[in-house]
Amino acid sequence: MKTAVLKVCGWMVAILLISNVLAFAQGTTDKPVLEGDYDMELNVTGAGAFPIALTVKRDDKGNLTTESKDQIGISITGISIDKDDNVTLQATYQGNSFELKGKRKDDTLSGDFDVSGYQGTWTAKKKKG
Repeated sequence: MKTAVLKVCGWMVAILLISNVLAFAQGTTDKPVLEGDYDMELNVTGAGAFPIALTVKRDDKGNLTTESKDQIGISITGISIDKDDNVTLQATYQGNSFELKGKRKDDTLSGDFDVSGYQGTWTAKKKKG
């Protein structure tokens, strides 16, 4: 009788441990995928807000790539993100390269910038669907 009770208790403990490990593993992968279409806005202090349509994809090798469309000549040419959700957008304007650094929170990328005398903020909100 004691052996049967011990076996049942042992199995219960094993099941609880496995459930907790699986729940933890799922909790660490619940971040939304970075790929998708974003409504981006570049807010330049003293000059206003400029919309940018941003698309983040993966190429054949699994590397992140970007496509962008705007009305003022800014091109988002690349993106990188680290394990702490720090985001860097590589961009060009009139032949000059610069970076927009920020952070990812859920489906939104955002940050501040100070480039060649221009300051402001940027936000890219992932489109639903």
